[in-house]
Amino acid sequence: MYHLLFAGSGLIGCGLAANALSHHQDVTLYDIRDADEVKDNLKDVLNKLVVAGVIEEEESHVLLEKAHITHNLEAVLEGKDAVLECLPERLDIKQEFYKRAQSIEPDILIFSSTSALFPSKLQKDMPHPEHILVGHPFHPSYMIPLIEIVGGEAVSEETIDKAKAIYTLSAVEDGVASVEDIDTAFTYGPGMRAAILGQLLALDLGAKGGYGAMAQKYGDSLKSAMGIDPSLLEDLVEGISLEKAHRPREFGQTNEEIEAFRDKAIAILLHFH
Repeated sequence: MYHLLFAGSGLIGCGLAANALSHHQDVTLYDIRDADEVKDNLKDVLNKLVVAGVIEEEESHVLLEKAHITHNLEAVLEGKDAVLECLPERLDIKQEFYKRAQSIEPDILIFSSTSALFPSKLQKDMPHPEHILVGHPFHPSYMIPLIEIVGGEAVSEETIDKAKAIYTLSAVEDGVASVEDIDTAFTYGPGMRAAILGQLLALDLGAKGGYGAMAQKYGDSLKSAMGIDPSLLEDLVEGISLEKAHRPREFGQTNEEIEAFRDKAIAILLHFH
């Protein structure tokens, strides 16, 4: 069992925490938000797993009570194997957290869920840059079993291997990317999601507020990191609205309905894999 600290309790942080809880890992959630709000966010994600048929409702209550929620970073870092940083997509906020965490526990590994920041930027001027990596999940993070690990120049292969072991929650095969690795990654990640929703709708559901909120959240990095031209966002917003309206009713037409349809389909696919 690994002892993991999740920093940030938004959809990604709570999604990864719920995923770890469902795999019987020790989970602590750190946030400056009120503890009841953090607990409600985690409860909502666990309920998505119930609706998808991944866990029973009674188990979701048990898992919720097993999660530790804290505002005290100093008290919870000791003994942790890694911190999964899921804070807002702002470099200053992330680096301020890294400095604080590394001043308390210099050897702790920090994995950032960032979608748009390179590890070299995250590591710059940090006390221990060799311990900071990107660990980018695929939405929904509470179900899709794929993480992109990017170490950058400051991180050793030994640290990458440890990151793999923590994220897979099991033994890690030798080698970075064999033919089988690539096919497995695509099958259990973007391929699984795209088969259910397509690419553009999947991306829209991956950010709170969809394409309409992406410009504010990711700014200039939209084109370089995500392949989306900011000038097309208005067209994407209109197009996605039409796509949702034209979907068969049983496939869902609102975000909530489509997410429930997607999660159930992913659960079925994972069962047969």
